[in-house]
Amino acid sequence: MKKMLGKLLITAGILIFFAVVVKDVFAAGLSFVNGTEADSASASPRDIDSVVIESDGKNVRIIAEERNDISASISRDSGKLFVTENRKKLELTAKEKEFQFLNGATRSSLVVRVPYDYKGDLTVRTSSGDVSVHGNHHLVLSELNAVSASGNIRVTDARLQDLKVKGSSGDVTISNTNTKTAGIDLASGDTNLADVSGSLDVQMTSGNLVAALKKVTGPVSVSLTSGDADLSLPKNGSFTVNVKSSSGDVSSPYSFAEPAHKEEHQITGLQGSGRHPIVMKTDSGDVTIR
Repeated sequence: MKKMLGKLLITAGILIFFAVVVKDVFAAGLSFVNGTEADSASASPRDIDSVVIESDGKNVRIIAEERNDISASISRDSGKLFVTENRKKLELTAKEKEFQFLNGATRSSLVVRVPYDYKGDLTVRTSSGDVSVHGNHHLVLSELNAVSASGNIRVTDARLQDLKVKGSSGDVTISNTNTKTAGIDLASGDTNLADVSGSLDVQMTSGNLVAALKKVTGPVSVSLTSGDADLSLPKNGSFTVNVKSSSGDVSSPYSFAEPAHKEEHQITGLQGSGRHPIVMKTDSGDVTIR
């Protein structure tokens, strides 16, 4: 009995090994990728108004800095980079090399360095990996679109006309970022917003929200299916707050200009002229307004 069990385990291990090998080879050999394979990429920001980044399993790091070109490379030489430049669009695609599973669980990164004077669009999509955008207080984009099927998304120190973030599984962190409009769509994971300003639309299915708004310059809408929410508002501003939880407590130590209407599951309040609406709804979870 023990010998038979041992043989079964060995056979299963061999089958798993060959399954991984076959998957790796077929993924590398059959998947069609546009662009020219290169060790690195470089483009002038004067010739580009849209950058599109695709990654299958690598982390993607966007770093803004004082430089003359948009550059891209993969750390530790553990992947393939495909580059296409056409009609003022730069497309960067990162793929894993064959037999990459033999290198262990350490994940490499696609690093894209963007000059401060690039003002165009930036789109980042990864099937499995983290996305980080470090603006270093100088990054100004017309649009940032970040999508990760399985991984965390982080945006720091940036000014954006439009921000779109979408994740299936992973946390979202946005800090020291000014936007005109921002949309966050998260299926599973927590969202942390610190010193954020602009119009905001947050849709979350499962996870907690902690948000500190630096300025309220547009409407704010938050919808949570399951999770707690903690919202910090600026002392000065013009907004109307309407918060409701179907199944959960709602509390607010915030000092509104006009006394807030408070119930166990709902709070309304007015600050300044009440110009910008702040609406928060959660099906199951507690809400705190500070």
